Amino acid sequence: MLFRSILFRTAVCAATFWLTASAIAVADVAGLLRGTVTVEGKATAGITVTLSGEGTVARTTTDTSGRFSFPRVAYGHYTVVAHSEGYPDATTQVDVSSSSVASVTLAITHLRTIGRTLATARGTGGTPVSQNALGRAQISTLPTNNSLNSLVETVPGIVKFSYNEPVAHGFHGLMYEIDGVPLAQSTSSNFSEIIDPKAVDSLEVFTGAFPAEFGGSRQGAVVNIITSRRNDFTGTAAGNFTVGGGSYGSMLAGLNQSFKLGASQLSLAVNNQETQRGIDSPTFVPIHDNSSLGDQFLRYVVPAGPGGQIALDLSNQTSLFQIPINTLSTNATTNPVVSPTATDDVQQEYNRFANLVYTHTSKDGSGFFQIAPWTQYSRVAYNGDLQNDIMQVFLDPTMSTCPNGKTACYLDGLREDRRAIYSGLRISQFHAGTRHALKVGVDGDTEVFSSDETLRVVPQDPKIPVTLPGPGVTPPPSTTFNDNAAQVGHQLGVYAEDKWSPNSRLTINYGLRYDYSNGFVQGNQLSPRVDINLAADAKNILHVYYGRFYAAPGLEDTRRDCVLVGACSGSPVYDLKPEHDSYWEGGIAHTFSPRMFGYVNLWKRNVANVLDTTQLFPTPIFAVFNNSIGRADGVEFRLQGTLPNLDTLAFSGSVSESFAGGISGSTFLFPPSALSSTTLQPEDHDQTYAANVQYTHRFGGDKQYFATLSPVYGSGYPVQFQNGPGRLPPHLTLDFALGRDAGKDRDHRLGFEISAQNVFNKQYLLKVNNGFNTTQWAPGAQWLFKLIAPT
Repeated sequence: MLFRSILFRTAVCAATFWLTASAIAVADVAGLLRGTVTVEGKATAGITVTLSGEGTVARTTTDTSGRFSFPRVAYGHYTVVAHSEGYPDATTQVDVSSSSVASVTLAITHLRTIGRTLATARGTGGTPVSQNALGRAQISTLPTNNSLNSLVETVPGIVKFSYNEPVAHGFHGLMYEIDGVPLAQSTSSNFSEIIDPKAVDSLEVFTGAFPAEFGGSRQGAVVNIITSRRNDFTGTAAGNFTVGGGSYGSMLAGLNQSFKLGASQLSLAVNNQETQRGIDSPTFVPIHDNSSLGDQFLRYVVPAGPGGQIALDLSNQTSLFQIPINTLSTNATTNPVVSPTATDDVQQEYNRFANLVYTHTSKDGSGFFQIAPWTQYSRVAYNGDLQNDIMQVFLDPTMSTCPNGKTACYLDGLREDRRAIYSGLRISQFHAGTRHALKVGVDGDTEVFSSDETLRVVPQDPKIPVTLPGPGVTPPPSTTFNDNAAQVGHQLGVYAEDKWSPNSRLTINYGLRYDYSNGFVQGNQLSPRVDINLAADAKNILHVYYGRFYAAPGLEDTRRDCVLVGACSGSPVYDLKPEHDSYWEGGIAHTFSPRMFGYVNLWKRNVANVLDTTQLFPTPIFAVFNNSIGRADGVEFRLQGTLPNLDTLAFSGSVSESFAGGISGSTFLFPPSALSSTTLQPEDHDQTYAANVQYTHRFGGDKQYFATLSPVYGSGYPVQFQNGPGRLPPHLTLDFALGRDAGKDRDHRLGFEISAQNVFNKQYLLKVNNGFNTTQWAPGAQWLFKLIAPT
């Protein structure tokens, strides 16, 4: 029955795809690739140069100086081949990153020993350190490819935290971009992911060295997503239909289809999935934890005159999450909250976005102009079961949390509906000369926020007896409060940056960005950025970077509930402040072979007014506040590439620490006693050691079969919330995937995938209830079987 409902909704969504909305435009997903071809040592005109990779094939010819260029090459790994009749081809491989300028030289000669050049150009003009790309071929083989967050968590510097939130370089906050246009991300309470990975062609993750074009919101990392690439299939149509099911009652169905309509291309993705294990549960075996998610995504790309292109993205997503509960007092050692068995708290999330991007590329391919209007609608409705919520009991044998020194107390109930409408415009101009690549841009956006909030509060009267929930138990007396808010806010970002290459060994990327924001509060900052990459030799690049970052608080992240439910005195105010960061990093990137590279990177971040989170106890909703100060630092490494037998390897690891202290914003979330100390304490997401490996073996006649092993290690999170060095136990889990690629074009071969996460069912604690966070267990073994049929 559940399976039929998923299929039915998939068909209905495909037929009734609709929406209104979009994303914040900040950065690009393409770089410039240029080079020179010589024949017997002389620059030669008319040589055919072919670029292939990531599903793309493009050709051009050299000019009278032997030069060629490919403008706006989407990030990824490519092969460049220069061909001249009567000579062996000259070949090189190159990695292109977003907003980079990659340069290659190809030498054609009759001397066979150098006639076929096979070298990588992960050079100084790109981002040799702190940038990681996952292509379609790699994503399809990973055991975690059903979750975008889990894919992001495979890169160094990013750890998996509660509710599968990726935390980057010590603090909350990632920027996501879809096809070059980022999405506004509230911090407070979203469980759903911004897009289904089945609609993702490739993704690129920056954990540092951010150029000046990035800014305005928290950027522990930036995730660039490409949903489809033009010309990545032959014929007039291609795609696949996926169905699957597995443990925890998981069911999924999805359709991904692309069409060539003359010179235009249309791509559509419709996906639905359900599970009985939606978010991290306070009990070892989840109770009341069902979830469902449906999303539809459409992209249309059409030429717009010579050198012009218009791209339209539309997306609609709805999701529903039951809020898991604990109904047994015997679980109190790890989770002291006991709820009535009939408690039915549910969170519903809605997100719609639309963007329209016009790009005009100059005749010589060395520059472009881009303008992108966008709009986005986001809504999070937490439907608290108020009558049962106030019957929840907190068991407090230490008498440290309940008021008046009681060993048990009632909790409060919450219901809220928070809505945000964003709209904005981005304009940018880029031009690359011989030594300089200059980019300037302006980003502006407006947010209209409104909220309806109801709190049912139980008076903390020592005369009121506390009784565990059960049949016939009468709810305690309570008082209802309303805390509704509405506000309009604006953000403006202006930047200029230059990638200066004084010679082939040195590139200096420097820029300046100004940010301004207003809303409940206002702020601004001028942020310099400097990035230096020096090629020490043909295989090693040295890298140093310094930058200042500014992050405006989201209007939807503001709350003032302490005045209403926490016995705080004074008038409620919204005083969440902007975050100000200073960031340094330095490292080395090494090329082991044309298809294997690695890097080591040291980084440090100092922060004022950290935008941090605590939970609205006992709900899973995150309330954002400012720590007065914060500090994080660490070292990370990455080894990634293809082995001689075509197996692939990615190995990431990090050693880091993250501290924060004091309260400087959203002060009315906390009682006055919490505001006095500014001593640095470990953040609750601080994990000292983290590592993961993905090893994929390809086999079969045409390498159509794959098997992937992926061990994951973490040394454990703090027991308390910014209060002492105690740690939860470390964890080591194993993920696994086995499958066969589905055919494409005229090959109608059926594909399949069997994936397993946490194969040996090693469940571990992510958090324990400590007055600021609820108890959360990581999931046990999760198995999923998928069939993929080409269409």
